[in-house]
Amino acid sequence: MADENTAWQLEDFVDSLVVELDKTRETLAVKAVNKPLSYSVKELSLDLNTFPSYDGDQVRFVTAQPGQEGASKITIHLNSITDQQVRATTKLPGAQTDIPIARIPVDKATKKKLRRLGIQSVDDLEHLRQKNVDLGQVSDGDIDYSQLNKQIQKSRRDQQPPQVKSISLGFDEDSVPYLSIEGRHLSVDPAFPPVAAVNRRVAQVLSRGDGELRIRLEGQLEVDNELILALDEYSVVKVNVKAR
Repeated sequence: MADENTAWQLEDFVDSLVVELDKTRETLAVKAVNKPLSYSVKELSLDLNTFPSYDGDQVRFVTAQPGQEGASKITIHLNSITDQQVRATTKLPGAQTDIPIARIPVDKATKKKLRRLGIQSVDDLEHLRQKNVDLGQVSDGDIDYSQLNKQIQKSRRDQQPPQVKSISLGFDEDSVPYLSIEGRHLSVDPAFPPVAAVNRRVAQVLSRGDGELRIRLEGQLEVDNELILALDEYSVVKVNVKAR
C-alpha cells in the first residue's frame, strides 16, 4: 500500500536535490582550476510517481511502489550548464583560515539548514551578516544566530589559540613597573578586554594587542608568581613567573 512508504514534502525533496547539485557544481569548479572542463551537463528530467495527500495545511507525497496504479507523476526538469557557467556561479573553497560549517560544534539539524541556505563556511555567515540578513527569518526561526555566533567565535579561537613566548619586567615614563607579555593571538576579540590577576590580585591591563599585553604591577614580585590571563570568553592562560 502507498501508506507503507514515508511521506515527504516537495520542499524538502527539492532542497535536498539542490544541495546535491551544489556539491557537484563545487567539485567541477575546483577541478576546472587545474583542468578546464571539456564537457557540459545537458538537460535532465526526473519523473516521480507519487500519491499526493493534503491535510488542509500541507501537501505530502508518498512514492509509488513498483506495480502500484493510480499514482500521479511529478516531472522535474534540470537545464544544461556549461563550464563557463560553473566558474561564474560557483565560489571556490575559502582560505585555510576559513572554517567550514561542518567543523562548528552545532547540532546536525542546524548544519543541514545552513547547507540548504547555501551557507558552507564562517565566511559565508559573515558575508550575510554584513548584508544585514536575518537568518532567523529566512529559516523560520529554526536557527538561533546568537548561539551560532558563540560557536563560531569558539571555533575561531580554537583555530588561533593564544601563545605566550616571553614575559619581562619594564617601567613606563613615570617609573611604574609593568609586566610585558609577548606572544601571538593574545587579544583577538575587540569586544572583550582581557582581565589579569597577579598572585590572585586583579591587575590593570595597561595595553593590549595581538602580540603584546602590558600589566601594571602594584607591588614587588615574589620569587614565584602566578599570572592568570582571561584573554576572552574562550581563552584563559595561567603562567608561573619567576623573579630573578
